[in-house]
Amino acid sequence: MTDTSARNGPRRETAPAASADRTRCIRWMLIGAFVGIFGPIAGFLGGTIVDADQLIGGLEPLFVWLFLGMMVGGVGVCVGIIGALRWVKGNYHLE
Repeated sequence: MTDTSARNGPRRETAPAASADRTRCIRWMLIGAFVGIFGPIAGFLGGTIVDADQLIGGLEPLFVWLFLGMMVGGVGVCVGIIGALRWVKGNYHLE
């Protein structure tokens, strides 16, 4: 038996599959943007709520919470970028 899929080229996705993948990419971009924006804000808010008299490992709680918020925001931005790259790679913006 011979494999003819290599000669026929890439298969086209059906309309429902392409629509589902397009919405998934847009969802990733939106979630990444919201987490990227609100992660540092939530970290700053958490740092101001925590008692400022205590030190966490020699660091002030505001710094620790803001740093964690920045890390969460960075992960959110990466998720958004991955969603945007998948959207552009799939040529969904051209339809």
